[in-house]
Amino acid sequence: MELFYLALIQIIISIVLSIVIFFISYKILIKIFKLEESEFNNDNLALSIFFSGIIFSIGYLLSGIIPSIINAIQLIKIHSEGNLFVEVLKYSSMCLFVGFLAISILQISSFLLVKTMTKHIKEVEQLKQNNLAVSILLVSILISITLISADSLIFLLETFLPQPEFIQYN
Repeated sequence: MELFYLALIQIIISIVLSIVIFFISYKILIKIFKLEESEFNNDNLALSIFFSGIIFSIGYLLSGIIPSIINAIQLIKIHSEGNLFVEVLKYSSMCLFVGFLAISILQISSFLLVKTMTKHIKEVEQLKQNNLAVSILLVSILISITLISADSLIFLLETFLPQPEFIQYN
């Protein structure tokens, strides 16, 4: 029965963390691009494609981060000598902060890469003018960089994972 509760907690953590991070990311993106939510309508497919790519990128990276948090919960449960809740909260918060920071840096650097590659194009203005070509280019680069760097991000986060102590016999 203990495995059932652990699985249930993992599902709840995954859903809650995903919703919170998607919400925060969406609000930050709206402010960065100086958009109004009314601009997302049938007349501007380019913005929808671009934001969908960003949301996919975040979701893909979160799909690697959340299992690291769940693994930490299992290891902390086995090896914790203090308050289990505090230890889990401490690791989860740190992991999410580092992950969110890394995801933000990844997406900003992807966008800056595109701006460097296409100096003659004003990307934000083109997205607002429904330029599908620019939107597809931005999303393709973002998703490619996300796929390439996802394993490195997961490895970075797993270095923070509490490791069990081993006894060496000589």
